[in-house]
Amino acid sequence: MAAEKPASIFLDFANIINPYRLDHGDNLSIPLVPDLLTLENYTNWSRAMCRALRVKNKLGFINGTLTKPKDPADPLNDAWERCNDLVVSWLHNSINPTLKSSIALVDDANQIWGELKERFTQQNGHKIFQLKKVLIGLHQDIDSVSVYFGKLKTIWDELLIFDPMPDCNCGKLAVLNDRYQRDCVIQFLMGLNESFNATRDQIMLLDPLPPVNKIFSMVQQQEMQHLVLKGTPSPDSMALVVKQPYTTYKPFSKPLQPFKRDRPFCTHCKIQGHTLDNCFKAGNAQAPICIHCHMIGHLADKCYKVHGYSPGHKLHGKPK
Repeated sequence: MAAEKPASIFLDFANIINPYRLDHGDNLSIPLVPDLLTLENYTNWSRAMCRALRVKNKLGFINGTLTKPKDPADPLNDAWERCNDLVVSWLHNSINPTLKSSIALVDDANQIWGELKERFTQQNGHKIFQLKKVLIGLHQDIDSVSVYFGKLKTIWDELLIFDPMPDCNCGKLAVLNDRYQRDCVIQFLMGLNESFNATRDQIMLLDPLPPVNKIFSMVQQQEMQHLVLKGTPSPDSMALVVKQPYTTYKPFSKPLQPFKRDRPFCTHCKIQGHTLDNCFKAGNAQAPICIHCHMIGHLADKCYKVHGYSPGHKLHGKPK
């Protein structure tokens, strides 16, 4: 309380830490926070206002630690009224115009702060219901692990604002914190995509479960490993590329044989019997060499010069 300290401390208006000091930047016609108070954002608004008033060294005028002197002759009486009027103006300018009517005639900053808190803290139940409903339906889907965890963390932090953990010095609060961390870990793992099933099973075997931030780091590393392996060619294909450059063939316009659904089909050369992953014409495999005619592209068991040309070929029926 101000009465518990010598008045001479607060009369030193040149001291920058004196809450009764007014600076040139203390403009009473501007709001202190960018987002005005509405029916839905009291918790976030009140935290922002407290930070702004703490920076201005005027927080004591709303939390009751700097009360008006009882003696009208007190030298701090005029200083208190000037600072109180400044804080009241800041509060009025930081409230949506539709909500100002209820505090328009209140001149005490601490009283305004108390009335706003009493009016708007009763709506926490509805907000908690909305946040938990969103939390239940939140999954990773097409998001990365980082984006998915960021969405969860935002909801968790907002829930702690509306439904904070109790203050306790008896040691039992540690148990509640452990349970809260466990619930966050389970919620995070439940929303991951199926590609992380193996990682999820390994984490659930840990006893005790690490904190949720540690779990997020583990899963994110696994995601990065998946991306690296998905975009890197196999060592065998890399060795073939280095060993022998392949000739690029132009794909045929039509398949050379009737299309059969049960056979693999290459989208590069338009031929059945293999896929793009092992197509030597696309450079994904080593081209076969015939030991009879020494030509690239087939083996001896399918060599026309050994078995004859197929019907429809221009050399069909001629000697081998």
